[in-house]
Amino acid sequence: MAFVISYHKSTINRHKKPFNPILGETYEFLAPDGSYKFVSEQVSHHPPISAGHAEGPDFVWYGDTNIKSQFWGKSMEVTPLGTSHVILKKFNEHFTYKRPVTSVQNIIFGKMYIDHHGEVPFNNITTGDSGILDMKKRGWTGSDAYVTTGNIKDKTGKVRYTIDAKWDSYFTVIDAQTKKKIKIWEGKPLPEGNREQFYFSMFARQLNYLHADMVKKLPPTDCRLRPDQRALEYGNNDLAKSEKHRLEEKQRARRKELKEKNEVHKMFWFQETTDSITGEKIYKYKGNYWEKREKGDFKDCLDLFT
Repeated sequence: MAFVISYHKSTINRHKKPFNPILGETYEFLAPDGSYKFVSEQVSHHPPISAGHAEGPDFVWYGDTNIKSQFWGKSMEVTPLGTSHVILKKFNEHFTYKRPVTSVQNIIFGKMYIDHHGEVPFNNITTGDSGILDMKKRGWTGSDAYVTTGNIKDKTGKVRYTIDAKWDSYFTVIDAQTKKKIKIWEGKPLPEGNREQFYFSMFARQLNYLHADMVKKLPPTDCRLRPDQRALEYGNNDLAKSEKHRLEEKQRARRKELKEKNEVHKMFWFQETTDSITGEKIYKYKGNYWEKREKGDFKDCLDLFT
């Protein structure tokens, strides 16, 4: 639960529109300490959906970014549709959780801000335990900004722990019987110059880093090879604009070609299936990405950027 709440901290001021991923675009991350590896793929263009899979010696995580969005004139609201999964290998336990609703307020007038709110359910499929986070919606006074409460119940429905948290700063668990408090997570301040760096954490700032050895290993679909994104990062706005237009036209031409052949786009690393636990549509990792990476065998991948 602390893991899910913690990554919202650095989104507080990040209301700029992100790059639209191209269908088939990928991203990988290998933790320097070997604790986990992550791969994602843009599996749908309309609606835009990225599927992801992470694994390490201690856990497996998978989920996607399928959402429903609504525009209200002065604000917009994004509701995640999918369910995320975490498997803790040491305990052989399988967890599922939903993500909160995200809203962007004061789009036209006033200071624009992002809010995350709503009930966020957690379920331990293995033991039957469950939890709920209630992320309070920020009112016009701002008194409930970031406030999060909740509880953890055992399989009989008895409350074992309560939650006192703010998604921008801390997460504390309180034993329902002894009242002992344990601070599970505490947010760190953003690095110096964060306003000029889109309010990214130091970790997020480094995710687009690219060096010569990495280029030899990456598939041609990796988003770090996108010329428009790279040009924007280096401050060449004119080149970024022209490259963005070229890539979008190339994507439209490929879509038209597939339609004329009566074909559809095929995912490389994921497959659409039905979640055996929730009954929802899910994109499951097929495997073999890291094996192909090791061999340098990405010859069958799409040419998205050249």
